[in-house]
Amino acid sequence: MTEVAECLPCELGRASADAVVFRDDTWSCEVAPGYDVPGWYILRLRRHAEGWGELAGRELAEFGARSAQLSTAITQALGATHVYFMSFGENYPHFHFLVTARGADTPAEMRGANTLKLRETHRDMAGALALVPVVRAALHLSPLFDDSAESAPTH
Repeated sequence: MTEVAECLPCELGRASADAVVFRDDTWSCEVAPGYDVPGWYILRLRRHAEGWGELAGRELAEFGARSAQLSTAITQALGATHVYFMSFGENYPHFHFLVTARGADTPAEMRGANTLKLRETHRDMAGALALVPVVRAALHLSPLFDDSAESAPTH
């Protein structure tokens, strides 16, 4: 896997085990510094690729499966009413998505794209890390999750 200097998604490959929801040979999901709102994760391709056009067919298929698995686990584990997947690729040109859980108690003005405003006021690394094992357990209990390619949640 080629890392690019100053690429947050690449740097997440060195995340501590307590920040890793899952990691397989191709995909990984972690809590990211700076985006450490409880219930927020980065789902990323482990190798550096800068966009959809750089993904192989197998990677695209796995992205769909991993996204569905993760969304289902977050919904079940955290009671989320919605799970958002956002990708802009401007700050970090690496194929990744910010995955955010939203509860029923989220005010209407903080829903949709406005959920990003929660980053200003709701960052809490300890709270975010406390939810990782809960989501990880729900993910592994899901019949959708195939852990045959899974490695331990370490780097």
